[in-house]
Amino acid sequence: MINVSDIIDPSCVRLELGAGEKEGAIRELVRLLAGTGKLDGYKLERYVEELMERERVSSTGIGQGIAISHRLVAGARAIMMAVGRSVKGVPFDSVDGKPVHLLFLIMGPQGRHNEYLKILGKLSWHLNDRNFFESLMRAQGPSEVVALFKDRET
Repeated sequence: MINVSDIIDPSCVRLELGAGEKEGAIRELVRLLAGTGKLDGYKLERYVEELMERERVSSTGIGQGIAISHRLVAGARAIMMAVGRSVKGVPFDSVDGKPVHLLFLIMGPQGRHNEYLKILGKLSWHLNDRNFFESLMRAQGPSEVVALFKDRET
């Protein structure tokens, strides 16, 4: 069974997002995923547009400082995740109207719905624990973020 820690590459964890708005933050995380080779870098803007289209239907800002942007797309080679953190927060049209401090971006190939939904569910379950959220906010490096997920999953 796949775990959240199985799909987080430390090179796809940005502990201080440079973007101060939703689309820029999503673009920043898509670039990280494209840098791994698991996502076609030539389609970067198309992926950003598909994710923003999903955001226009319904914001993935689930409240309490968390957003989980997600989409299955053509050109993805595996289920993958990027993580972005912003201490100051990013406006995200969240359900509670508050800025997002932890942004998770999950992408995967079309046709992998079951695996994709399981990862979304597991991630949501982990983030429901406020102490875990605070641990992620205090993490000192990308490897520590991955280790926090591994510790919870063992």
